[in-house]
Amino acid sequence: MPRRCSSGDHLPRTPRRSEGKSTGGTAGMTRSNLQQRVLTAAVGLPLLAAAVYIGSWPFALAAGAIALLAGMEFVHGWLMPSLSIPAAATKQPAFVLAAIMVGGAHWEPQLVPAGAAVAVVAAAIGYSRANAFGPRKPYRVLAWCLVYLGVLFSTVVLVRDVDGGREWVLLGLLSTFAVDTGAYAVGRLIGRHKMAPRISPGKTWEGAAGGYAAGIGAVFGLNMLLDTGVEAGTIAHFALPMPLAAILGDLLESWMKRRMGVKDASGLLPGHGGFLDRLDSVLLVMPLLYLFLRVRVL
Repeated sequence: MPRRCSSGDHLPRTPRRSEGKSTGGTAGMTRSNLQQRVLTAAVGLPLLAAAVYIGSWPFALAAGAIALLAGMEFVHGWLMPSLSIPAAATKQPAFVLAAIMVGGAHWEPQLVPAGAAVAVVAAAIGYSRANAFGPRKPYRVLAWCLVYLGVLFSTVVLVRDVDGGREWVLLGLLSTFAVDTGAYAVGRLIGRHKMAPRISPGKTWEGAAGGYAAGIGAVFGLNMLLDTGVEAGTIAHFALPMPLAAILGDLLESWMKRRMGVKDASGLLPGHGGFLDRLDSVLLVMPLLYLFLRVRVL
């Protein structure tokens, strides 16, 4: 996203302070916040596991619902931060296209390239110098929403639909969580050197290294535990770049929140922020996993 819209409107200023997440911030967590995180996870993780295990179409519907809520946060943060999330969503409902791409990918995978084509058209309008279609910023936001949520997140549904997709989705999600947890733990213990202070001051190189090691270990361990049938030499093609994708996804989300001028995308997930906050790493890991499966496994 550009720093300044050509029509004269500006994106929110960067806030002065922000906390890191998956590469190990040094900021503490209050007891009440920790309790909220645990409670939300205790409710959300069983629901997520149930959606993964029940079947591919319930999982697609669940992923579409998550994309819908994340799209509301996206539009709210970029276009109308002064309004409530529902109010912003009703004024710019085009974000629903991203949710349709994600949820509908199970029944019609061609929705993904079709949505990408719409994103190209929206970007062409949004970044053109002409003003024939009115303010250009909404078109730019729509284009990025369709790419960031529609194209990238739809791969989690495409992964679930392959042979053994249930195990592969679990491997992708749990290994991503391992990167997050390992980075947070190591960063809290020994994090000293800032990784990207202008984007997220709490992230450290030590935390990133811890997350990288945890992610690689998780992929190899889960590959054996879930009995995917893929040899260690083959799974290494996913294990080695996966933590980097997770860390980059987290940094990308942190950058967007800095541009939005917020610490969390929303408060829809108590203790965790919003759905965008939870999806950050997943949005780059799942496309990588889908590419790996198509090239090396299927």
